[in-house]
Amino acid sequence: MTAHTLTALGNDIFLIKDALEPAVCKQMIETAMCHGFDSAGILINQVNNQVRNSDLLELGHSNPLLASANELLHSKLGIVQKLLYQEYGIKFLYAEPCSILRYKEGQFYKRHVDNILLANRFQELEHGIPTRDISVVGYLNDDFEGGETYFDRQDVRVKPIAGAILVFPAYFSHPHQSLPVTQGQKYAFTSWLFR
Repeated sequence: MTAHTLTALGNDIFLIKDALEPAVCKQMIETAMCHGFDSAGILINQVNNQVRNSDLLELGHSNPLLASANELLHSKLGIVQKLLYQEYGIKFLYAEPCSILRYKEGQFYKRHVDNILLANRFQELEHGIPTRDISVVGYLNDDFEGGETYFDRQDVRVKPIAGAILVFPAYFSHPHQSLPVTQGQKYAFTSWLFR
């Protein structure tokens, strides 16, 4: 069994290498390709291709194949939760359903933060949407060019490594973007942890 560690990349930006086995990465990509993608939104039910033009497959559905994929990825989030508890002494016990992302050549997600899904926090509370504390990005492949995750405030650029998981605060302190893929296709999964 691999002993996983948090590799610090910048202020509260961490990478966990080899968190996902190659077979899991391959299985997630195949599951997504078999099921198909939708256009990714920037807020709930709002698509803006000038800000984000990638593709997304939400795994939190009643479809047995997607539910199984979500359970498998959630089991890997236990590694993240344990390491974050060791780092901060805070238990992030809950996770949103995972989504698989696909970025084709030229696709991107411009600078944003992850913890606002509706126009404001009051609307989110009315809809029972939890506050996102930690963003999780798992890289499923690395056989492409471009597609780095860039944090401009920290001046940190993360080159995707297949099987690695990137974690960072979902707040205004960590705006980030997925830079355009210049060759090939990038696959990743996302989730968010909260208390």
